[in-house]
Amino acid sequence: MKKIFTLAPRFNPFTCALALLALLACGGNVLAQETGTPVAPEEQQENRRDNTELLQALNLTPEQKDQIKLLRQQTIAEGRAVTFRLRRARRALDAAIYSAAADEALIEARARDLAEAQTAQVRLRALTELKIRRVLTTEQLQTFLQLRQRARAQQRLRRQQQLPGGDMRPMRERP
Repeated sequence: MKKIFTLAPRFNPFTCALALLALLACGGNVLAQETGTPVAPEEQQENRRDNTELLQALNLTPEQKDQIKLLRQQTIAEGRAVTFRLRRARRALDAAIYSAAADEALIEARARDLAEAQTAQVRLRALTELKIRRVLTTEQLQTFLQLRQRARAQQRLRRQQQLPGGDMRPMRERP
């Protein structure tokens, strides 16, 4: 019997930072709309603060801000459609797995549907990030890469601090 894995979406610091950059013209609730989870007021405030810091660090021109706003508007409908497709595929796979008479062929088909939906989501994110990246100058890109590296280090530190029992080692390195 084949094993079927359902992958949860992962948001790396680069994707999150680009999303913050794209949020400059779209408001703080866009992430909630895309992921389907409500954003707490504290998180919205933190997102706005991060957004402001990122914009200040990158020193975007008004033209760049307009270009990014336009890119965001062009991809928001497609992003919602992809997210809807992904949720529907996850629900269909779960329903197939936990039905009274589980059918392996149906589960395989639903797993393929989910994989295709995940591929569409990754593709859309990658292409959107590429378009936004092309708006940045070489200097802005270098600044952004440094900010991304710093965000990854902070994220790693937060994860280590949240490990149970105060053990600073990642789970895979524990006995």
